[in-house]
Amino acid sequence: MKILFLTASLKTPSTRFRVLQNLEIWRGLGLEVAALPLPKNNWARCKLLYILPNYDIVVLQKRLLHRHTFSLLRRRAKILLYDFDDAVMFSDSNKEGDFFSEHKSLRFAAVAKSADLLLAGNEYLKTQALSAGARRVEVVPTGVDCNFFTPGSESAKKSVDSRLNVGWIGSKANLIYLKALAQPLNLLYKKRQDFKLTIVCDDFTDVFACPVEKISWSAANEVTDIKNFSIGIMPLADDPWTKGKCAFKLLQYMACGLPAVASTTAVTRKIIEPLQNGLLAETPAAMVEKIVWLLDNRQLLPELGRQARRSIVGVYDSETIALSYAEIFKQLAG
Repeated sequence: MKILFLTASLKTPSTRFRVLQNLEIWRGLGLEVAALPLPKNNWARCKLLYILPNYDIVVLQKRLLHRHTFSLLRRRAKILLYDFDDAVMFSDSNKEGDFFSEHKSLRFAAVAKSADLLLAGNEYLKTQALSAGARRVEVVPTGVDCNFFTPGSESAKKSVDSRLNVGWIGSKANLIYLKALAQPLNLLYKKRQDFKLTIVCDDFTDVFACPVEKISWSAANEVTDIKNFSIGIMPLADDPWTKGKCAFKLLQYMACGLPAVASTTAVTRKIIEPLQNGLLAETPAAMVEKIVWLLDNRQLLPELGRQARRSIVGVYDSETIALSYAEIFKQLAG
């Protein structure tokens, strides 16, 4: 069976973790899977569309194409799937005003109605797809490679002066959620100085009063950087865009055996059992309160981290997710 993923780029997190990390597993199952970025040049794009009938299944990943381009793709693909793990039908949290985007909404509806199957990263995205007219939607979470994201040594998670290393990893676009912790975290630092903040990102902020270690993100070092955290945090707003997020940052922390504090969402409630494998927080102030609890109960961190990792292996690990994809491919292609 030949399968082609069409992506925006081979470097985006969605492509890395929903496609590229699964290639070896799929090929081991006898599936011939390729991933190609959709060219911006019209001539190159036409050449790519011309070869689509050579594939049993074509998977368009996250791209919302112009009506004419999508119509051509639909006609050329024998079986067309759409894979997405973000609320692509809305504008993101960094945009001011309404999250509604007419052109995104219309393009998403066209995909939803025409694709043979949509693969959504969570239940909220599935609901959005069904509302847009999708005939069939399957939920396939984004998996984390638990053979790559592994626990570090306990000593590595402590800074030289024994301050708790509160870590956050993410992109520039998501710094807005971390900044929301500034006021309660700065108030905490006035009372106690037994922690520091580590930010792993492609950009940084200076809104925090506590010591901040700034580490430029790189794919080569992200696992090592996470392993050096004492705890991981995943703050989020509650809006139409963030409801589409699939908590991959949280899964990375948990795979590395870290206790984590995450904002409460429909997705994180499915992953976290409070005080068993992590902590949930409704607001930025509540998240800082949970950080305080971890500061005061450091002896519990190793066991919380072990339980965190155990709880996702076999559920959210990349091998389990890759097998879910493979089963769907085989059902569709007969």
